[in-house]
Amino acid sequence: MKQATIAIVGGGANGVATFLHLVLKLVAEPLEQQVKLVLLEKNSDFGPGLAYGTQQRGHLLNTPAGLMGIFAEERMHFVEWLQENSTMVKEQFPEAEIHAYAYLPRCLYGTYLKEQLDAYRQLARRHNLEVALLKEEATDATVTDDKVTLVLKSGARLEADIAILATGTPKPNNFPHLNHSPHYFDFPWPSGKLLQNIPKEAPVALLGTSLTAIDTVITLMDNGHTGHLTLYSRHGLLPRIQTPFDVPFERKHLTLENIRKLMREEKRELRTKDLFRLFRQDAERVMGPQNNWKAFNRTDKPHQELLQHDFTVALAGKSVFQKLAVSTRYLSFPVWKLLTADEKVHFLKWFGPHWDINRHSMPITNAHKILALLQKGQLTIKGGSSEVNWEEGEERFLLHLADGTIEKSPFLINATGTAKDVEKMDIPLLQNLLRNKFLQPHPAGGVFANPDSLRLYVPAQPKAPLYGVGQLLVGELFDTNAVWFNVACIDQMTNHILRSLKYGYSA
Repeated sequence: MKQATIAIVGGGANGVATFLHLVLKLVAEPLEQQVKLVLLEKNSDFGPGLAYGTQQRGHLLNTPAGLMGIFAEERMHFVEWLQENSTMVKEQFPEAEIHAYAYLPRCLYGTYLKEQLDAYRQLARRHNLEVALLKEEATDATVTDDKVTLVLKSGARLEADIAILATGTPKPNNFPHLNHSPHYFDFPWPSGKLLQNIPKEAPVALLGTSLTAIDTVITLMDNGHTGHLTLYSRHGLLPRIQTPFDVPFERKHLTLENIRKLMREEKRELRTKDLFRLFRQDAERVMGPQNNWKAFNRTDKPHQELLQHDFTVALAGKSVFQKLAVSTRYLSFPVWKLLTADEKVHFLKWFGPHWDINRHSMPITNAHKILALLQKGQLTIKGGSSEVNWEEGEERFLLHLADGTIEKSPFLINATGTAKDVEKMDIPLLQNLLRNKFLQPHPAGGVFANPDSLRLYVPAQPKAPLYGVGQLLVGELFDTNAVWFNVACIDQMTNHILRSLKYGYSA
Protein backbone atom coordinates (compact mmCIF):
# COMPACT_ATOMS: atom_id res chain seq x y z
CA MET A 1 0.00 0.00 0.00
CA LYS A 2 1.42 3.40 -0.98
CA GLN A 3 2.27 5.69 1.90
CA ALA A 4 1.19 9.34 1.74
CA THR A 5 3.64 11.85 3.19
CA ILE A 6 2.30 15.11 4.61
CA ALA A 7 5.05 17.67 5.27
CA ILE A 8 4.41 20.60 7.61
CA VAL A 9 6.98 23.34 7.09
CA GLY A 10 7.29 25.19 10.39
CA GLY A 11 7.10 23.92 13.94
CA GLY A 12 5.60 26.97 15.65
CA ALA A 13 2.01 27.43 16.81
CA ASN A 14 0.39 26.99 13.38
CA GLY A 15 2.57 24.00 12.49
CA VAL A 16 1.79 22.37 15.84
CA ALA A 17 -1.94 23.06 15.46
CA THR A 18 -1.85 21.45 12.01
CA PHE A 19 -0.01 18.43 13.37
CA LEU A 20 -2.44 18.02 16.31
CA HIS A 21 -5.52 18.19 14.10
CA LEU A 22 -4.12 15.70 11.61
CA VAL A 23 -3.20 13.24 14.36
CA LEU A 24 -6.61 13.54 16.01
CA LYS A 25 -8.47 12.94 12.76
CA LEU A 26 -6.24 10.10 11.58
CA VAL A 27 -6.64 8.36 14.93
CA ALA A 28 -10.42 8.83 14.96
CA GLU A 29 -10.89 7.79 11.33
CA PRO A 30 -7.82 6.02 9.89
CA LEU A 31 -7.34 6.07 6.14
CA GLU A 32 -6.89 2.91 4.13
CA GLN A 33 -3.47 4.11 3.05
CA GLN A 34 -0.70 4.76 5.53
CA VAL A 35 0.15 8.36 6.32
CA LYS A 36 3.49 9.76 7.46
CA LEU A 37 3.59 13.18 9.11
CA VAL A 38 6.82 15.16 8.84
CA LEU A 39 7.22 18.36 10.86
CA LEU A 40 10.16 20.60 9.93
CA GLU A 41 11.52 23.35 12.16
CA LYS A 42 14.72 25.26 11.46
CA ASN A 43 15.23 26.19 15.12
CA SER A 44 16.09 23.73 17.85
CA ASP A 45 12.80 23.96 19.70
CA PHE A 46 9.58 22.50 18.27
CA GLY A 47 6.37 24.10 19.53
CA PRO A 48 6.92 27.68 20.69
CA GLY A 49 8.26 29.07 17.42
CA LEU A 50 9.50 32.64 17.29
CA ALA A 51 6.32 34.16 18.74
CA TYR A 52 6.24 32.07 21.92
CA GLY A 53 9.90 31.05 22.24
CA THR A 54 10.93 34.17 24.13
CA GLN A 55 12.20 33.75 27.69
CA GLN A 56 11.42 37.37 28.62
CA ARG A 57 8.84 37.33 31.41
CA GLY A 58 7.63 40.75 30.35
CA HIS A 59 6.58 39.48 26.92
CA LEU A 60 2.84 39.00 27.36
CA LEU A 61 0.21 37.53 25.09
CA ASN A 62 -1.77 40.29 23.40
CA THR A 63 -4.86 38.06 23.44
CA PRO A 64 -6.71 36.86 26.56
CA ALA A 65 -6.04 33.29 27.64
CA GLY A 66 -9.63 32.27 26.95
CA LEU A 67 -9.04 32.58 23.19
CA MET A 68 -5.71 30.73 23.06
CA GLY A 69 -6.79 27.09 22.97
CA ILE A 70 -4.90 25.21 20.26
CA PHE A 71 -7.83 22.94 19.36
CA ALA A 72 -10.74 23.96 17.14
CA GLU A 73 -13.84 25.09 19.05
CA GLU A 74 -11.99 24.62 22.38
CA ARG A 75 -10.88 28.16 22.98
CA MET A 76 -10.68 27.60 26.76
CA HIS A 77 -8.33 24.62 26.43
CA PHE A 78 -5.28 26.73 27.39
CA VAL A 79 -7.09 27.99 30.50
CA GLU A 80 -8.04 24.41 31.40
CA TRP A 81 -4.39 23.39 30.97
CA LEU A 82 -3.35 26.26 33.25
CA GLN A 83 -5.81 25.09 35.90
CA GLU A 84 -4.53 21.51 35.65
CA ASN A 85 -0.96 22.80 36.01
CA SER A 86 -1.69 25.55 38.52
CA THR A 87 1.04 24.45 40.95
CA MET A 88 3.72 24.76 38.28
CA VAL A 89 2.29 28.06 37.04
CA LYS A 90 2.26 29.62 40.51
CA GLU A 91 5.78 28.43 41.27
CA GLN A 92 7.31 29.65 38.02
CA PHE A 93 5.03 32.63 37.32
CA PRO A 94 3.84 33.89 40.74
CA GLU A 95 2.23 37.02 39.25
CA ALA A 96 0.22 35.07 36.66
CA GLU A 97 -3.54 34.96 36.99
CA ILE A 98 -5.47 31.94 35.75
CA HIS A 99 -8.72 32.98 34.13
CA ALA A 100 -10.15 33.62 30.68
CA TYR A 101 -9.27 37.33 30.61
CA ALA A 102 -5.67 36.99 31.81
CA TYR A 103 -2.76 38.16 29.63
CA LEU A 104 -0.04 35.67 30.39
CA PRO A 105 3.68 35.40 29.55
CA ARG A 106 4.30 34.13 26.04
CA CYS A 107 6.88 31.62 27.24
CA LEU A 108 4.16 29.97 29.36
CA TYR A 109 2.09 29.54 26.21
CA GLY A 110 5.19 28.10 24.55
CA THR A 111 5.36 25.47 27.30
CA TYR A 112 1.71 24.61 26.64
CA LEU A 113 2.41 24.14 22.92
CA LYS A 114 5.41 21.89 23.59
CA GLU A 115 3.37 19.73 25.96
CA GLN A 116 0.54 19.32 23.45
CA LEU A 117 3.00 18.40 20.71
CA ASP A 118 4.67 15.78 22.91
CA ALA A 119 1.32 14.33 23.98
CA TYR A 120 0.09 13.93 20.41
CA ARG A 121 3.36 12.48 19.20
CA GLN A 122 2.85 9.77 21.80
CA LEU A 123 -0.77 9.31 20.70
CA ALA A 124 0.42 8.90 17.11
CA ARG A 125 2.93 6.21 18.16
CA ARG A 126 0.27 4.26 20.04
CA HIS A 127 -1.79 4.16 16.84
CA ASN A 128 1.16 3.22 14.62
CA LEU A 129 1.05 6.57 12.85
CA GLU A 130 4.53 7.39 11.56
CA VAL A 131 5.85 10.77 12.65
CA ALA A 132 9.18 12.48 11.98
CA LEU A 133 10.38 15.75 13.50
CA LEU A 134 13.24 17.18 11.46
CA LYS A 135 15.45 20.05 12.59
CA GLU A 136 15.79 21.32 9.06
CA GLU A 137 14.99 24.43 7.05
CA ALA A 138 13.20 24.07 3.73
CA THR A 139 14.76 26.67 1.44
CA ASP A 140 13.25 25.80 -1.94
CA ALA A 141 10.69 23.50 -3.55
CA THR A 142 9.41 22.21 -6.84
CA VAL A 143 5.67 21.81 -7.25
CA THR A 144 3.68 19.57 -9.59
CA ASP A 145 0.03 18.60 -9.75
CA ASP A 146 0.60 15.62 -7.46
CA LYS A 147 3.75 16.28 -5.43
CA VAL A 148 5.84 18.89 -3.63
CA THR A 149 9.58 18.25 -3.37
CA LEU A 150 11.16 20.31 -0.62
CA VAL A 151 14.83 21.24 -0.87
CA LEU A 152 16.41 21.39 2.58
CA LYS A 153 19.27 23.61 3.69
CA SER A 154 21.35 20.50 4.35
CA GLY A 155 21.07 19.60 0.67
CA ALA A 156 18.63 16.75 1.24
CA ARG A 157 15.28 16.53 -0.51
CA LEU A 158 11.93 15.58 0.94
CA GLU A 159 9.17 14.38 -1.36
CA ALA A 160 5.71 15.08 -0.03
CA ASP A 161 2.30 14.16 -1.38
CA ILE A 162 1.00 17.22 0.46
CA ALA A 163 2.97 20.17 1.85
CA ILE A 164 1.67 22.80 4.28
CA LEU A 165 3.55 26.07 4.65
CA ALA A 166 3.28 27.10 8.30
CA THR A 167 6.16 29.54 7.96
CA GLY A 168 5.14 31.55 11.02
CA THR A 169 6.16 35.11 11.80
CA PRO A 170 7.97 36.45 8.73
CA LYS A 171 10.74 38.94 9.40
CA PRO A 172 10.09 41.99 7.19
CA ASN A 173 12.68 42.96 4.61
CA ASN A 174 11.19 46.42 4.15
CA PHE A 175 14.38 48.48 4.67
CA PRO A 176 17.02 46.49 2.75
CA HIS A 177 19.17 49.60 2.23
CA LEU A 178 19.87 49.63 5.99
CA ASN A 179 21.05 46.04 6.29
CA HIS A 180 24.72 46.95 5.92
CA SER A 181 24.66 49.12 9.06
CA PRO A 182 26.04 47.41 12.21
CA HIS A 183 23.64 49.49 14.32
CA TYR A 184 20.49 48.41 12.48
CA PHE A 185 18.37 45.60 13.91
CA ASP A 186 16.06 44.33 11.20
CA PHE A 187 13.78 42.47 13.62
CA PRO A 188 13.37 42.68 17.41
CA TRP A 189 13.11 38.89 17.87
CA PRO A 190 14.83 37.00 19.32
CA SER A 191 15.37 39.78 21.83
CA GLY A 192 18.83 38.64 22.93
CA LYS A 193 20.59 40.45 20.09
CA LEU A 194 19.12 43.79 21.22
CA LEU A 195 20.23 43.29 24.80
CA GLN A 196 23.73 42.24 23.83
CA ASN A 197 24.45 44.89 21.20
CA ILE A 198 22.71 48.08 22.28
CA PRO A 199 24.30 49.95 25.22
CA LYS A 200 21.72 50.51 27.94
CA GLU A 201 22.33 54.24 28.03
CA ALA A 202 22.10 54.73 24.24
CA PRO A 203 19.24 56.59 22.57
CA VAL A 204 17.35 54.23 20.27
CA ALA A 205 14.91 54.86 17.41
CA LEU A 206 12.24 52.27 16.70
CA LEU A 207 10.27 52.05 13.47
CA GLY A 208 6.63 51.27 14.24
CA THR A 209 4.06 52.09 16.90
CA SER A 210 1.98 48.89 16.86
CA LEU A 211 2.04 45.95 19.29
CA THR A 212 5.45 44.79 18.02
CA ALA A 213 6.94 48.18 18.87
CA ILE A 214 5.27 48.15 22.29
CA ASP A 215 6.69 44.70 23.01
CA THR A 216 10.15 45.88 21.92
CA VAL A 217 10.00 48.85 24.28
CA ILE A 218 8.92 46.55 27.13
CA THR A 219 11.85 44.25 26.35
CA LEU A 220 14.38 47.07 26.55
CA MET A 221 12.93 48.57 29.72
CA ASP A 222 12.52 45.27 31.56
CA ASN A 223 16.24 44.74 31.00
CA GLY A 224 17.28 48.08 32.42
CA HIS A 225 17.59 50.31 29.37
CA THR A 226 18.06 53.91 30.50
CA GLY A 227 18.49 55.71 27.17
CA HIS A 228 15.76 57.66 25.42
CA LEU A 229 13.45 55.75 23.05
CA THR A 230 11.60 57.25 20.11
CA LEU A 231 8.92 55.45 18.11
CA TYR A 232 8.40 56.57 14.51
CA SER A 233 5.56 55.59 12.17
CA ARG A 234 3.51 57.04 9.35
CA HIS A 235 0.43 57.69 11.49
CA GLY A 236 1.95 57.73 14.98
CA LEU A 237 -0.98 55.73 16.36
CA LEU A 238 -0.56 53.74 19.56
CA PRO A 239 -2.74 50.68 20.17
CA ARG A 240 -5.57 51.35 22.58
CA ILE A 241 -5.85 49.57 25.94
CA GLN A 242 -7.71 46.31 26.31
CA THR A 243 -10.62 46.29 28.73
CA PRO A 244 -9.63 43.63 31.32
CA PHE A 245 -13.09 42.04 31.40
CA ASP A 246 -15.80 41.06 28.96
CA VAL A 247 -18.04 43.87 27.77
CA PRO A 248 -20.66 42.62 25.30
CA PHE A 249 -21.75 44.91 22.49
CA GLU A 250 -24.92 44.17 20.55
CA ARG A 251 -24.67 45.25 16.93
CA LYS A 252 -27.90 46.21 15.17
CA HIS A 253 -26.53 47.58 11.89
CA LEU A 254 -23.12 46.01 11.24
CA THR A 255 -24.44 42.49 10.75
CA LEU A 256 -23.98 39.88 8.05
CA GLU A 257 -27.71 39.97 7.36
CA ASN A 258 -27.67 43.71 6.68
CA ILE A 259 -24.53 43.44 4.56
CA ARG A 260 -26.01 40.66 2.42
CA LYS A 261 -29.27 42.58 2.12
CA LEU A 262 -27.42 45.68 0.95
CA MET A 263 -25.57 43.71 -1.74
CA ARG A 264 -28.78 42.03 -2.90
CA GLU A 265 -30.90 45.17 -3.02
CA GLU A 266 -28.28 47.38 -4.69
CA LYS A 267 -26.97 44.53 -6.85
CA ARG A 268 -23.34 45.49 -6.44
CA GLU A 269 -20.17 44.55 -4.62
CA LEU A 270 -19.58 45.38 -0.98
CA ARG A 271 -17.51 48.52 -0.40
CA THR A 272 -15.37 49.69 2.49
CA LYS A 273 -17.50 52.80 2.87
CA ASP A 274 -20.56 50.56 3.40
CA LEU A 275 -18.83 48.94 6.36
CA PHE A 276 -17.83 52.29 7.82
CA ARG A 277 -21.39 53.59 7.49
CA LEU A 278 -22.79 50.56 9.34
CA PHE A 279 -20.03 50.83 11.96
CA ARG A 280 -20.90 54.48 12.50
CA GLN A 281 -24.60 53.74 12.87
CA ASP A 282 -23.94 51.17 15.60
CA ALA A 283 -21.53 53.51 17.40
CA GLU A 284 -24.04 56.37 17.31
CA ARG A 285 -26.73 54.15 18.85
CA VAL A 286 -24.61 54.31 22.02
CA MET A 287 -22.86 57.67 21.67
CA GLY A 288 -25.67 59.65 20.08
CA PRO A 289 -25.40 61.44 16.71
CA GLN A 290 -21.92 62.80 15.94
CA ASN A 291 -21.56 65.82 13.68
CA ASN A 292 -17.82 65.57 13.15
CA TRP A 293 -16.36 62.07 12.87
CA LYS A 294 -12.99 63.51 11.90
CA ALA A 295 -12.68 64.64 15.51
CA PHE A 296 -12.10 60.99 16.47
CA ASN A 297 -8.93 60.84 14.36
CA ARG A 298 -6.12 60.38 16.90
CA THR A 299 -3.31 61.35 14.52
CA ASP A 300 -1.14 64.23 15.83
CA LYS A 301 -2.85 64.31 19.23
CA PRO A 302 -0.80 64.16 22.49
CA HIS A 303 -0.05 60.51 23.21
CA GLN A 304 0.08 60.85 26.98
CA GLU A 305 -3.38 62.45 27.07
CA LEU A 306 -4.76 59.80 24.72
CA LEU A 307 -3.32 57.00 26.84
CA GLN A 308 -4.71 58.47 30.06
CA HIS A 309 -8.11 58.77 28.41
CA ASP A 310 -7.87 55.17 27.21
CA PHE A 311 -7.18 53.98 30.76
CA THR A 312 -10.34 55.70 31.96
CA VAL A 313 -12.65 54.24 29.33
CA ALA A 314 -10.99 50.78 29.35
CA LEU A 315 -11.34 50.35 33.13
CA ALA A 316 -14.93 51.57 32.95
CA GLY A 317 -15.73 49.29 30.01
CA LYS A 318 -16.87 52.33 27.99
CA SER A 319 -14.60 52.29 24.97
CA VAL A 320 -17.32 52.19 22.32
CA PHE A 321 -15.06 51.82 19.27
CA GLN A 322 -13.11 49.02 20.92
CA LYS A 323 -16.20 47.17 22.10
CA LEU A 324 -17.74 47.44 18.65
CA ALA A 325 -14.56 46.26 16.92
CA VAL A 326 -14.09 43.33 19.32
CA SER A 327 -17.74 42.33 18.82
CA THR A 328 -16.93 41.63 15.16
CA ARG A 329 -14.47 38.87 16.11
CA TYR A 330 -16.56 36.15 14.44
CA LEU A 331 -18.01 38.43 11.76
CA SER A 332 -14.85 39.84 10.21
CA PHE A 333 -13.81 36.81 8.15
CA PRO A 334 -17.21 36.19 6.48
CA VAL A 335 -17.35 39.91 5.64
CA TRP A 336 -13.71 40.01 4.47
CA LYS A 337 -14.47 37.25 1.97
CA LEU A 338 -17.23 39.41 0.47
CA LEU A 339 -14.81 42.22 -0.39
CA THR A 340 -13.05 42.25 -3.73
CA ALA A 341 -9.25 42.35 -3.73
CA ASP A 342 -9.35 46.06 -4.60
CA GLU A 343 -11.75 46.83 -1.76
CA LYS A 344 -9.57 44.89 0.68
CA VAL A 345 -6.66 47.12 -0.30
CA HIS A 346 -8.91 50.17 0.10
CA PHE A 347 -9.96 49.04 3.58
CA LEU A 348 -6.36 48.53 4.70
CA LYS A 349 -5.20 51.92 3.42
CA TRP A 350 -8.17 54.03 4.48
CA PHE A 351 -9.64 52.37 7.57
CA GLY A 352 -6.97 49.83 8.51
CA PRO A 353 -4.71 51.86 10.86
CA HIS A 354 -7.69 53.08 12.90
CA TRP A 355 -9.25 49.62 12.94
CA ASP A 356 -6.00 48.01 14.11
CA ILE A 357 -5.49 50.21 17.17
CA ASN A 358 -8.98 49.34 18.42
CA ARG A 359 -9.15 45.70 17.37
CA HIS A 360 -5.55 44.84 18.34
CA SER A 361 -5.03 46.71 21.58
CA MET A 362 -2.41 46.27 24.31
CA PRO A 363 -2.75 44.56 27.70
CA ILE A 364 -3.25 46.97 30.57
CA THR A 365 0.04 45.87 32.21
CA ASN A 366 2.00 47.02 29.17
CA ALA A 367 -0.04 50.22 28.93
CA HIS A 368 1.00 51.16 32.48
CA LYS A 369 4.66 50.78 31.50
CA ILE A 370 4.26 52.87 28.33
CA LEU A 371 2.43 55.63 30.21
CA ALA A 372 5.15 55.72 32.88
CA LEU A 373 7.82 56.15 30.19
CA LEU A 374 5.87 58.98 28.55
CA GLN A 375 5.36 60.71 31.88
CA LYS A 376 9.05 60.72 32.79
CA GLY A 377 10.09 61.76 29.28
CA GLN A 378 12.02 58.62 28.39
CA LEU A 379 9.70 57.77 25.49
CA THR A 380 8.61 59.92 22.54
CA ILE A 381 6.21 58.94 19.74
CA LYS A 382 6.25 60.67 16.39
CA GLY A 383 4.04 60.36 13.33
CA GLY A 384 4.76 61.48 9.80
CA SER A 385 7.75 59.19 9.32
CA SER A 386 8.58 59.14 5.61
CA GLU A 387 12.15 57.96 5.05
CA VAL A 388 15.16 56.64 6.95
CA ASN A 389 18.79 56.44 5.89
CA TRP A 390 22.14 55.44 7.38
CA GLU A 391 24.86 58.09 7.37
CA GLU A 392 28.05 56.04 7.10
CA GLY A 393 30.63 58.66 8.06
CA GLU A 394 28.73 59.89 11.12
CA GLU A 395 27.48 56.41 12.07
CA ARG A 396 23.95 57.57 12.66
CA PHE A 397 20.50 57.15 11.16
CA LEU A 398 18.63 60.06 9.61
CA LEU A 399 14.87 59.86 10.08
CA HIS A 400 12.88 62.15 7.79
CA LEU A 401 9.47 63.40 8.92
CA ALA A 402 6.67 64.77 6.75
CA ASP A 403 7.13 68.31 8.08
CA GLY A 404 10.69 68.38 6.77
CA THR A 405 12.34 67.65 10.10
CA ILE A 406 15.31 65.27 10.10
CA GLU A 407 16.05 63.47 13.36
CA LYS A 408 19.16 61.45 14.21
CA SER A 409 19.79 58.27 16.15
CA PRO A 410 22.83 56.00 16.66
CA PHE A 411 20.71 52.81 16.87
CA LEU A 412 17.62 51.72 14.95
CA ILE A 413 15.24 48.79 15.44
CA ASN A 414 12.75 47.74 12.79
CA ALA A 415 9.68 47.07 14.97
CA THR A 416 7.10 47.47 12.22
CA GLY A 417 5.82 43.94 12.84
CA THR A 418 5.40 40.94 10.63
CA ALA A 419 5.56 41.53 6.90
CA LYS A 420 2.29 41.60 4.96
CA ASP A 421 3.59 41.79 1.40
CA VAL A 422 4.90 38.35 0.48
CA GLU A 423 7.72 39.97 -1.49
CA LYS A 424 8.98 41.44 1.80
CA MET A 425 8.71 38.24 3.86
CA ASP A 426 12.33 37.37 4.59
CA ILE A 427 11.89 33.60 4.22
CA PRO A 428 14.06 31.91 1.55
CA LEU A 429 11.48 29.23 0.76
CA LEU A 430 8.78 31.78 0.00
CA GLN A 431 11.06 33.96 -2.09
CA ASN A 432 12.20 30.98 -4.17
CA LEU A 433 8.61 29.82 -4.67
CA LEU A 434 7.74 33.35 -5.80
CA ARG A 435 10.69 33.50 -8.18
CA ASN A 436 9.62 30.21 -9.77
CA LYS A 437 5.99 31.39 -9.98
CA PHE A 438 4.65 28.72 -7.63
CA LEU A 439 2.95 31.46 -5.59
CA GLN A 440 0.94 34.49 -6.66
CA PRO A 441 1.04 37.65 -4.50
CA HIS A 442 -2.28 38.94 -3.19
CA PRO A 443 -2.66 42.75 -3.44
CA ALA A 444 -3.88 42.91 0.19
CA GLY A 445 -0.94 40.85 1.48
CA GLY A 446 0.37 37.29 1.42
CA VAL A 447 -0.60 35.06 -1.50
CA PHE A 448 -3.74 33.93 -3.28
CA ALA A 449 -5.40 30.79 -1.91
CA ASN A 450 -8.79 29.18 -1.47
CA PRO A 451 -9.91 30.91 1.77
CA ASP A 452 -11.88 27.85 2.90
CA SER A 453 -9.50 24.97 2.18
CA LEU A 454 -6.28 27.11 2.41
CA ARG A 455 -5.02 25.47 -0.76
CA LEU A 456 -2.54 27.84 -2.40
CA TYR A 457 -3.08 29.06 -5.93
CA VAL A 458 -0.19 27.79 -8.07
CA PRO A 459 -0.65 29.46 -11.50
CA ALA A 460 0.73 26.67 -13.70
CA GLN A 461 -0.29 23.76 -11.44
CA PRO A 462 -4.00 24.11 -10.59
CA LYS A 463 -4.09 20.80 -8.68
CA ALA A 464 -0.87 21.35 -6.73
CA PRO A 465 -1.09 19.80 -3.21
CA LEU A 466 0.34 22.92 -1.56
CA TYR A 467 -1.36 24.63 1.40
CA GLY A 468 -0.59 27.56 3.65
CA VAL A 469 -1.61 28.89 7.07
CA GLY A 470 -1.12 32.06 9.08
CA GLN A 471 0.50 35.28 7.91
CA LEU A 472 1.22 33.86 4.46
CA LEU A 473 -2.52 34.18 3.77
CA VAL A 474 -3.13 37.54 5.47
CA GLY A 475 -4.77 39.05 2.37
CA GLU A 476 -7.19 36.13 2.04
CA LEU A 477 -7.91 35.59 5.74
CA PHE A 478 -7.42 38.98 7.49
CA ASP A 479 -7.26 37.80 11.15
CA THR A 480 -4.07 35.74 10.88
CA ASN A 481 -2.63 37.17 14.11
CA ALA A 482 -5.35 35.43 16.16
CA VAL A 483 -4.67 31.87 17.38
CA TRP A 484 -8.36 30.96 17.65
CA PHE A 485 -8.92 32.05 14.03
CA ASN A 486 -5.88 30.22 12.66
CA VAL A 487 -6.96 27.07 14.52
CA ALA A 488 -10.45 27.29 13.01
CA CYS A 489 -8.94 27.62 9.52
CA ILE A 490 -6.54 24.75 10.19
CA ASP A 491 -9.48 22.57 11.20
CA GLN A 492 -11.10 23.22 7.80
CA MET A 493 -7.82 22.75 5.96
CA THR A 494 -7.03 19.39 7.57
CA ASN A 495 -10.56 18.18 6.82
CA HIS A 496 -10.00 19.04 3.17
CA ILE A 497 -6.58 17.37 3.06
CA LEU A 498 -7.75 14.10 4.57
CA ARG A 499 -10.86 13.96 2.38
CA SER A 500 -8.73 14.53 -0.70
CA LEU A 501 -6.50 11.62 0.35
CA LYS A 502 -9.51 9.44 1.06
CA TYR A 503 -11.58 10.24 -2.02
CA GLY A 504 -8.93 11.43 -4.44
CA TYR A 505 -10.52 14.76 -5.30
CA SER A 506 -8.88 18.17 -5.51
CA ALA A 507 -10.33 21.67 -5.24
